[in-house]
Amino acid sequence: MRSYLAFATWSLLAGFGIPLVGVLNGGIARSVGNPFSATAVTFAVAMLIAAAAAIALYGLPSCAQLRGIPVTGYGAGLVMGFYALSATLIIPRFGAASFIAFILVAQLLGATAIDQFGLFGVARRPVDAMRIAGLLVIVVGIAIMELGNLRKVWS
Repeated sequence: MRSYLAFATWSLLAGFGIPLVGVLNGGIARSVGNPFSATAVTFAVAMLIAAAAAIALYGLPSCAQLRGIPVTGYGAGLVMGFYALSATLIIPRFGAASFIAFILVAQLLGATAIDQFGLFGVARRPVDAMRIAGLLVIVVGIAIMELGNLRKVWS
């Protein structure tokens, strides 16, 4: 139970940071003149922090370890880059809440498929009726939230 609460708290903090990526990156984009450079600056800072922490805690990985990385593992960098650039471009025009609402639906559907089929080496966690009900409640809630935004767009 203790680790569950720790992971839940950490996840909430990480989740709170997700809309900030686009908002803060938008500020960088205004300063440097474009969203691509802003995303590059953000990733440079992230790389420096991650590298410093990794080296301090674990040391440098060996060449054999680096060669052992599956090619698909590099997809994470592509996905993160796409997300950060998307947030930078879309949040100022669409709003943080709407962007995150659609991101949340996609994350939940993607995560459910990963769990259901044990994709990418993740332990298989079959979907049950409770999880489907929870997903439906969230999707309906987001749809209701976005209907208000659509009314403003159509007015």
